Amino acid sequence: MSMVHLLMISIDAELAQPGSDTAARHMRYADALVRQTEGDGHITIITKTRPHANTPAVIAHAPHLTVIPTHSRSNVAFIADAIRLAGQVARPVDLVASQDPFASGVAAYWIARGRRAPYLLQNFSTFYDNPAWLNENPTRNRALMIVGRFLRARADFYRVSNRPEYDSYLRAGGDPARCAILPVSTASEAFAAPPDASAIDAARADLGVSMDTPLVLWVGHPVNFKRIPLLFQIFRRVVDAMPNARLALIGDLSRSSDDLPALARENGIADALQLHGVVAHGQLPAYYALGTVYVHTSSYEGVPRVLQEAASVGLPLIGIAAPGVDPILHDGVNGYLIPEDGAHIETMAARIVALLRDPATARRMGDAGRQIARTQFNTETYTAALVALWRQAIRLGRRTTPTPSVRIASP
Repeated sequence: MSMVHLLMISIDAELAQPGSDTAARHMRYADALVRQTEGDGHITIITKTRPHANTPAVIAHAPHLTVIPTHSRSNVAFIADAIRLAGQVARPVDLVASQDPFASGVAAYWIARGRRAPYLLQNFSTFYDNPAWLNENPTRNRALMIVGRFLRARADFYRVSNRPEYDSYLRAGGDPARCAILPVSTASEAFAAPPDASAIDAARADLGVSMDTPLVLWVGHPVNFKRIPLLFQIFRRVVDAMPNARLALIGDLSRSSDDLPALARENGIADALQLHGVVAHGQLPAYYALGTVYVHTSSYEGVPRVLQEAASVGLPLIGIAAPGVDPILHDGVNGYLIPEDGAHIETMAARIVALLRDPATARRMGDAGRQIARTQFNTETYTAALVALWRQAIRLGRRTTPTPSVRIASP
């Protein structure tokens, strides 16, 4: 295989930002594509950006990576914009890939049909047969599930992040030769080297914690399925047992539908809580290094990068046993998986307290987690596997018949 041109359809506006972590990752993917094919590989990405965003019509991040912003007003407009802009791409297309099984999936499907190219559907979360996701917004998500099932049945190749989504595809009659489990695994590169002492000191001053503070850490965007109210209930029990324990939330906290300060006061943890806000990705290792334990309360995931990041710096992990968590959190090895069985609030709090009080066990589990993260979720291995997946999808080509469809599972 010589020339390979991959056309990706995305809704991630960071791809249009030179110097962003997302753009840098895709530059590495493009470089790896060129190396593996020993030819003129190229990636073109059509990505959603805001109307009137201050971006040029075409962005050449690197010789083998081009990004085309859409400046779309909505997801519906984005579909039309992406299809229109794809018509302006002169290169022959060997594979069309979507970022998700919804808006970008629809655009990628129609573009692939028009180009008569294989269609790669990607799913980085847990949507199919997932009552928790359906119940978040029943009307909207049931409509999206109809779209998602239509697209999954017609995908020439289907990439998922975890076993539950793979099994759902097989239950729907999918072809295992046209499906692969490959979670995004890009934490190890940024977190491979320990942060220097000055960066850690600056992060400690920023959070207002001392060297001996038992610190429970959470990083991310507090959208509903992350279940921050549940985390606060758990941490209230931690504070009852260890009044000097502290909880730090780092991320875009404006995305929470809850009034987090008010919720903290209701749970009696306001004085033990640090609501920090966004930290640049390159500075995150220093903040992770301050933690004693990393906690995770999501109701579902793909395979969360935050757990890979926390494990990479040697933090023990404690999380609810939800879809997508167990590939990185091995119960009793690098932390604890807590079954959601009615006693999970008390059980999780007790596990957190136990690790806060037992530094030797926390270090042992943290060391095990670092090994898991840097071997099973290694950046270089992942990048090579991703390019190999693209080449496999191209080799298999287009399908002649769709996968049989099954009805939406009731929540």
